[in-house]
Amino acid sequence: MRIVLFGDIHLYRLWLAPWQLASKRILGQTNLIVNRRKRFRHKLLKSMIDQAIELNPDMLLLSGDVTTTSLKREFRDVAAALKPLADRVPTVLVPGNHDRYTFSASRSRLMDRMLGGWVPGRFPHTRELTDRWRLLALDAAVPRVYNARGRIGQVQFEAAKTYAQSLDESQGLVVLCHYPCALPSHIHEHESHALQERDALRQVLEDCKARVVYLHGHIHYPWHHEPGDGSGVPFTCIDAGSPCMVSADYPAGQGYFEIELPDNPTDALAVRHHTGF
Repeated sequence: MRIVLFGDIHLYRLWLAPWQLASKRILGQTNLIVNRRKRFRHKLLKSMIDQAIELNPDMLLLSGDVTTTSLKREFRDVAAALKPLADRVPTVLVPGNHDRYTFSASRSRLMDRMLGGWVPGRFPHTRELTDRWRLLALDAAVPRVYNARGRIGQVQFEAAKTYAQSLDESQGLVVLCHYPCALPSHIHEHESHALQERDALRQVLEDCKARVVYLHGHIHYPWHHEPGDGSGVPFTCIDAGSPCMVSADYPAGQGYFEIELPDNPTDALAVRHHTGF
């Protein structure tokens, strides 16, 4: 099974209605003008989508933060940009903190309504990918005033734990969440930017008998680490990165990942990182 993984796209609009000036969006728009817009080149996205279509994937997974300030216009742009690929294959999108950027956007379930065909109706979301691989998608996005801390919540966490405990050694589990729960040893994340249940979720997945492949975003840098490669991760961890974010390391954007799940979950994954043009 071939999966295409896209991370923090962060489409944005430099626009606010007068009644939105008192919300957190004024901070987000200020950051866009001063900083973020200089590092994101969204014109790169179309070529990546076109390339991903040519890979003929079986599924598209999106690890959240597809918008910047959760504006309706941003969600419309996301739908238009991803439609050529998402219309071809089953698509699962988990929310990122920027997709529930304000309390009003969260209360109204704006993302869920505007991208409802991609966002599961309930979390945790589980589905069968193949006869031996399963998907567990988690929603850890909550609006915050001053930080970007994530939270799964007790009800969702316990349900996810029960599901992970139900799997055996012959199976594989793909976990999709915006926030990482196991970081490589050279990465240090401040608590104000981390998942509240990070350590507890990591322990649940370490105890899971199935082969675990953890997919996430949130930290704008792509990586793929395996147990035993010196990174210190206890299971496969792939950070999708931010496809349209440019830097000296990624002058054409950070791209996206192509992941082939082997028929036997104990076999090696085939993971390819594709950057922009």
